[in-house]
Amino acid sequence: MSAEDGATPVRMGAWARAGALVGLVAASRDGQVTLFDPAARQMTRVPEAEVTLVPAGAVRVTLSVDLPLAHGLNEDDLRRWLASLTDPVLRERAYAALAEAGLDEGAALPVVRVDVATPESTGAICLCGARTPAPDGVAIACPACGRQAVSRPAGG
Repeated sequence: MSAEDGATPVRMGAWARAGALVGLVAASRDGQVTLFDPAARQMTRVPEAEVTLVPAGAVRVTLSVDLPLAHGLNEDDLRRWLASLTDPVLRERAYAALAEAGLDEGAALPVVRVDVATPESTGAICLCGARTPAPDGVAIACPACGRQAVSRPAGG
């Protein structure tokens, strides 16, 4: 799957499959590719020939939750709380820890809604946060960092 044989190059940040693991290309050296699954926090290192690129498209993911919030709560603290509510394992652990300590489990109760939608604007989006003008349905090298950047799926 190397660029030399005319196939699509394996860029950092591209989504790919090796066996049962689908992950981001995190390294590519000496004919070996390392894939990292950010959700499962697992990685695998395989020969480049065993890697299949997976189609990807830019999406907007919105997490939302309704909360009673103290005036002046630090944004970093709010992010940590929301992260613990978003991850079901962390949320269950927080609930159990509060209950075990004889405390009200309310801080682990709010439900986070996850919405996935096609971005309204065109262009390719990279993991580094850069947006680059590009038509829908393409994957390009990010001009800011060189990682894979993808645009919205063709046809919206």
